[in-house]
Amino acid sequence: MAYSFKVYISDGKEYFEYDNGQKTTKKSFVFSQSLMDLLYLDIWFYGDLFEKMGKSVRSLYSSRDSQWSDEIKKGLDILARQHIYFEFLRLDWMDRLKKAEEQEFQEIVDLLPYKKLTHIPSNIGTMQDQLLDLWRDVLDILSPDKPIQKKMVDYYNEKGRDKLNTFQFQPQPMSFEVIDKKTFTEVLYPKDIYDIIDYFVRECIKREQRFRVCKNCGKFFALTGHINTEYCDRPFDSEGRTCKEMGALRLWEKKKADTPALKAYSKEYKRRFAWIKYGKISKEAFYEWSEEARKKRDLCVNGDITLEKFKAWLKD
Repeated sequence: MAYSFKVYISDGKEYFEYDNGQKTTKKSFVFSQSLMDLLYLDIWFYGDLFEKMGKSVRSLYSSRDSQWSDEIKKGLDILARQHIYFEFLRLDWMDRLKKAEEQEFQEIVDLLPYKKLTHIPSNIGTMQDQLLDLWRDVLDILSPDKPIQKKMVDYYNEKGRDKLNTFQFQPQPMSFEVIDKKTFTEVLYPKDIYDIIDYFVRECIKREQRFRVCKNCGKFFALTGHINTEYCDRPFDSEGRTCKEMGALRLWEKKKADTPALKAYSKEYKRRFAWIKYGKISKEAFYEWSEEARKKRDLCVNGDITLEKFKAWLKD
């Protein structure tokens, strides 16, 4: 092969290191991030793209025209930007296309099996369903309180024969080698993108990584700190706010609704902020008032002044 691609874990991070024969690229993510990103990737959004590439491969079978190679390469470039696992797919098929051209398209059907492309969405879609089921039964922090090894045994004893709905582990193309001056570890040299998925699933299990469903977006996320964390760090809205920020905002709104002093402060804050627009107060005067109002609000919340006195101050 004219390229290399390897995957490993070190110091709590996952690394992807690949070389296309011209330069070496190294990317890292927090452990389990790439797998979680794939778990919730809308793979069928790219279904037409995979079908288009498959048609281009079949056209290449009969025409041997390089324009179809270019179409396939365009699709691979798009996919590689969507997820790091598809970077491997791109390198692998770029190498296949190069070999096909060098061999003047001899044995092209064996070298460029179009179904390996067109079946990817359905294969990944099936794996996503299988992994969500595995996560709910085994790795969810709210699943039955048993050792993960015990839960894995129970899960596969009960469901393991159902190969359509249960994730099936496969042999791994692994090495054990020096990475840098500080690291000697297992290294995956994948044969296809499914090897990468398999690798990170088993690492989550081996490391007993726990997950929780985010209370905001409803997706699993890895618990890397406090086990009671309820919100993930995924971007949630068009303003770039994360689920964790949205959760904090909701807690504040709930607390505000349940706390008369906060409710009174918020109402007066909004009223005076609107004055700026109509020229009834300067920004400087508003910010000076809001700083003093926060101090009074906190005194009231802590019971140092009564709610009546705080409301009277706000009206003054």
